[in-house]
Amino acid sequence: MQRFIKMLGLALLFVVSAAPALANEGEPLPWGNFILRVINFAIFAWIIWHFAGKLIKQHLFGRADTVRQRMDDAELKKKDAELRLADVEQRIANVESECGRLLEEGRTQAEKIRASIIADAEKQAAAIIAQAKASAEQEGKTELAAIRARLADEIVAAMEKDLARELDPAGHQDLIDKSLKNVMLKKVVLS
Repeated sequence: MQRFIKMLGLALLFVVSAAPALANEGEPLPWGNFILRVINFAIFAWIIWHFAGKLIKQHLFGRADTVRQRMDDAELKKKDAELRLADVEQRIANVESECGRLLEEGRTQAEKIRASIIADAEKQAAAIIAQAKASAEQEGKTELAAIRARLADEIVAAMEKDLARELDPAGHQDLIDKSLKNVMLKKVVLS
């Protein structure tokens, strides 16, 4: 029914638009001729519609469908973009909390590493101090032994000088002979 109304409206439009062209200056309108022309136009329009109607429909309604489809696609893309925006905003909010958490975790790990480094350094320092003490004690003992040896050498040298001054060569020989006799006697007595 809508199609018929559209066609009737179209025909009426052509009739109204053709009426002024047919009107002569003051003469009555030749209605018979006008009706034949309208019928001729209707037949011509029907032939065009019959053979090219599908193409015209496709062009007119296809364009509308294309525009409608594009609008629907744009609406879907808009909704998708809104969802993505909400997701991105959520991620940004999560990133801030995640950054805070990671920063705190990094601080905790840094404190643990720092404490571990300090503990290792203290152990190494204690080992170095103990090694230094042992080395110092050993050097002290070595130096004490060296001092004792020098002191003993000096005492022996001083005693030799004193004995050499006190004993003359003949008295020295007598002392050696007495010492040898004592040693021999002790050896004989012990055997």
